[in-house]
Amino acid sequence: MIIRLLVLFFFPSIIFGQIFVGNDTAICLRDNAFLSATTPIPVSTNSYEVTNINFNPLSISGTPIILSDDDVQGPFPLGFTFDFYGNSYTNFYVGSNGWIGFSAGQPTSYITSPIPNVTAPRDCIMLSWEDLNPSSGGQVLYQTIGTAPNRKMVLTFDNIPYFGSTATGSLSSQVVLFEGSNLIENHIINKPLHTNNSIQGIHGPLGLNATTVAGRNSTIWSANNESVRYFPSGVSWFDVNSNQMIGAGSTLTYSPNQSISIAGVISNSLGQTFSDTVYIEVINT
Repeated sequence: MIIRLLVLFFFPSIIFGQIFVGNDTAICLRDNAFLSATTPIPVSTNSYEVTNINFNPLSISGTPIILSDDDVQGPFPLGFTFDFYGNSYTNFYVGSNGWIGFSAGQPTSYITSPIPNVTAPRDCIMLSWEDLNPSSGGQVLYQTIGTAPNRKMVLTFDNIPYFGSTATGSLSSQVVLFEGSNLIENHIINKPLHTNNSIQGIHGPLGLNATTVAGRNSTIWSANNESVRYFPSGVSWFDVNSNQMIGAGSTLTYSPNQSISIAGVISNSLGQTFSDTVYIEVINT
């Protein structure tokens, strides 16, 4: 019962019964514990799915980010730890051509190519990767709202013009990152039809994994008043005491130096989070 209460504290809105990670066990110090998660449906490692949700953007406000043409700025604080493709981050970067990322040194290219692609901006969420120019109008804002452990980081591209064109209109799009569940929502307020190809999706850190909205992987498209949610389709493993992610995938090999409770966590398209916990007793012999 104590273990379950700890999980509820660190992982709010959790529903039990959809994942099983095994029985409590004991190992000797410096030995490995081998954990395996069982779920009603197969889950993959470090992967995401995307689903349509009701259009419900948050308020457009926050701290301005000044971006020139074909520019990247950062790092900026998330306000909490966010897990993305198996890595944990506390800061983010913003590309002027319509994306938010988690690694420094990403390319500033405005010519899109279908993802996954090692030459494209990686480790990022593409609100609409295309040739934009924030220095010619509009504003880019970010804010962290709410209280732990349910905070949200909100980034908004508000009325950002296309490069060299004001007649076409401008992009207004927002991304919301959720603490704990690591869900990602993208609300497109207005994305005019333009002659350049653009991408709406998420891209892994090595350029080898990607999840895109159907029909929007380097194509010509438009949208307004539309929202999608990206959710991890694999298992994430957490140290219950510290709430730090220690692995991803359906199995985990871990060598703790002291007794520990480990939670296996999965999410679904409704934003629900499911968890099960195993206690590993470390015997110093």
